[in-house]
Amino acid sequence: MKKVLYLAAMLSLVLVGFSCTKPGGNRADSKPVDETPSGNEGNENGGDGGDNNGGGTPEYTRPEVKTGAENLVLWLSFNDDKIVDKGEGVTLGENKGQAGLGKGFIGQAWTNKAGDNTSEAYTKLNLASGNALTKMDSFTFAVWAKLPKDKEAKSGIISFNGTGVEAIWPSFIFLFDNISDITPEEGDPYKAQQFNGRIDFLTVKDKPAMWPNCASDVYMKKDEWFHIARTYDATTGHWANYANGQIVNEGDFLPGDQVVGSVSAAFADDCNALYVGGWASRIEGKASDTWQAYCPGSLDELRFYNKAFTADEVLALYGEEIAINLEEEE
Repeated sequence: MKKVLYLAAMLSLVLVGFSCTKPGGNRADSKPVDETPSGNEGNENGGDGGDNNGGGTPEYTRPEVKTGAENLVLWLSFNDDKIVDKGEGVTLGENKGQAGLGKGFIGQAWTNKAGDNTSEAYTKLNLASGNALTKMDSFTFAVWAKLPKDKEAKSGIISFNGTGVEAIWPSFIFLFDNISDITPEEGDPYKAQQFNGRIDFLTVKDKPAMWPNCASDVYMKKDEWFHIARTYDATTGHWANYANGQIVNEGDFLPGDQVVGSVSAAFADDCNALYVGGWASRIEGKASDTWQAYCPGSLDELRFYNKAFTADEVLALYGEEIAINLEEEE
């Protein structure tokens, strides 16, 4: 039965790839992305599987995600209290406020137990000097997210601290920014803004670019798991946003307009912490704007790679994690 579900899922991904993308990989933004399964709602074992109690029941071993494995820099599965599954120079600092573990897309997930964006909830990761994250040239960032119904979602997904352009903008941040000027037929609109903050390698007339045109309007159905991915190629300046394995928008930072370069230049020298679910500047008391909120929902399978994935690789990553989800549901 698992094989049938897996083959069906992969076939649907192939069909989605051909039917929902324009030539060249561009996808129309006029409709919400709606191909995400409901998630592993019943699994709270963190991947430990059934006990081998001598009755012949084998211990469950979760399949590994193979796409880009050799380029994986950081992996947070949230399947137990250690949080960090892989990350050179990255260690767990603390869970703060309402941050905890809950039901995830695969196993367990980071969860704001208060369920709103005003209650303090974040996980701090300590970054050692010379850690792998701040040495990246190109990168791919991917995460599963689930937002509660009828709640504000303007919030930090992850945020690196360090001296930014202004006090409110830390070194590097990925965030949800809900918008109200679009009302899709289904779901709710969220702008997955990325590259906000101190972007030294993307400059216009020698000034850091505060709002480079690489955000995306991504329609997320609330209370359902949703996969977002972001890629940047340092050699070409090409960036792309993906939603549920489909490309949403893409573009290029061109020499002469905005300087192409290593993403490591985006990190300030005093960057020593990564916050999951919160905004670094607010957490560290550098700013207190109310819109610098905490993520109100859940985050799972957070991954950083030190290469820019192709569209096929993003789709493969998405498909592998769906297959694991389906297997654990079965």
